[in-house]
Amino acid sequence: MANLPYTPPQTPRARALAFGALAAGYLLLGLAGLQLQSSQTGITPVWPASGFAFAIAYWFGVSQVLALLPAMLGLAWIVGIPADVAVISALGSMLEAAVPVVLLRRFGVDPRLAHLRDTLLFIGLGPVLGPALSASVGTMAFAVQLGSELQPLHLWLLWWLGNSVGILIVGGFGLVATARGSLRLRKTWLLQFAVAASCVAALTALGLRQVVNVMSPLVLYLLIPVFVLAARRGEQYLVMLLAVLALAVVLLSAIWLPAENLAQRDLGILYLDISLIWVIVFTGMLTSSARREVRAREEVSWLANHDPLTRLMSRHVMMERLEAVLAGAADDGNHVLLYLDLDRFKDLNDAEGHRAGDRVLRDVSVLLANEVRSADAVARMGGDEFAVLLEDCTLLDACAIAENIRGAIERYEYSGERGHHRVEASVGLLELASRHTSPEDALHEADAACYDAKRSGRNRVCVYAEGLSGRDG
Repeated sequence: MANLPYTPPQTPRARALAFGALAAGYLLLGLAGLQLQSSQTGITPVWPASGFAFAIAYWFGVSQVLALLPAMLGLAWIVGIPADVAVISALGSMLEAAVPVVLLRRFGVDPRLAHLRDTLLFIGLGPVLGPALSASVGTMAFAVQLGSELQPLHLWLLWWLGNSVGILIVGGFGLVATARGSLRLRKTWLLQFAVAASCVAALTALGLRQVVNVMSPLVLYLLIPVFVLAARRGEQYLVMLLAVLALAVVLLSAIWLPAENLAQRDLGILYLDISLIWVIVFTGMLTSSARREVRAREEVSWLANHDPLTRLMSRHVMMERLEAVLAGAADDGNHVLLYLDLDRFKDLNDAEGHRAGDRVLRDVSVLLANEVRSADAVARMGGDEFAVLLEDCTLLDACAIAENIRGAIERYEYSGERGHHRVEASVGLLELASRHTSPEDALHEADAACYDAKRSGRNRVCVYAEGLSGRDG
């Protein structure tokens, strides 16, 4: 069963803290977004507060959006917006957070966003639908109460873009990081993330410094390979961390952006840059989800064809391989099947426990793989039994390989809590011929030769001869 996403505590105290955090966080993030506010439109191209509200509403319930009313009134008081406009905008922001959250839960979206379906639903319902609701309400309020100089469509687009970026990056990070249950990075990711983060910070800052000309979006295009390469690990958390870093640089750009870029009436290069960052983050998220699904399918395919403990070929794959060889055994040259059973393995298992037994099976599997040729097939048939299919191999050469395997296992020693243990191997050889009409027939005779090796004193190699009976004969 897959691990379930982490869920924050839902106690009354936790909900009250979340309510206060939402009110304070929305106010502070709103002020941060207003640093890029256009002096003529009154709209900022980035509104991170919307993503914070979305994440809190998702984890602690849609009733938390009521905290947006005092937060928006506080913002209105600070920046001088009429209270009635702030109230209407707050209602739009409540819809923006609550409606997508309700729909995401109804559709059963996994907040880890590890699959394409979940990622696409999140983007469609969160960054696309939610801001459309808020932009519609806000545009109406601004047009009626303040008489904005922008055309309603342009005002709506600016509003939608700012809130959409906020939900995409801050909201997406809030979902993924909280569901993960930790903000820490794995040690194996640190170097890659450090390089990617440096590139993201440098390219975003350089691109925004060029915002007065067309070089700005051209520089930001270089972020695409950085996000895609980071997304190849299939970890959405890495992508969202880089997205948050890019957003932080965007907000800090208010320090150096020329004043004329915050006084434009229409959709200028700054807004093009913000839109491009939206697309880049979207690309990284989809790439990460797609890579995760590919890896999951590869893992399922691998598990279907391999033994998970020893990582050798599985029994059914060996039977398929054996069947293919038998189909041409009459005219394909010499092929030999080895069947191997460990001696004294049960004694070790009883003395040291199953974990020690598993360790020995893995070690023996490595010894087997080292002693055969690269083209030979090695499989765990079950328990402590193994099979090796030697194609295009004479019986004499097969005997030499079998003896090498037996000797390697004989020299192996396991050091456990109750002393040192040795295991041995009884090996049966069967030269495949046209009389073997099925894999089961060949396997039965190879097993009979292996059982003959056990009856003859164990730790030896025996070749199948007519008349040998198997274990149940």
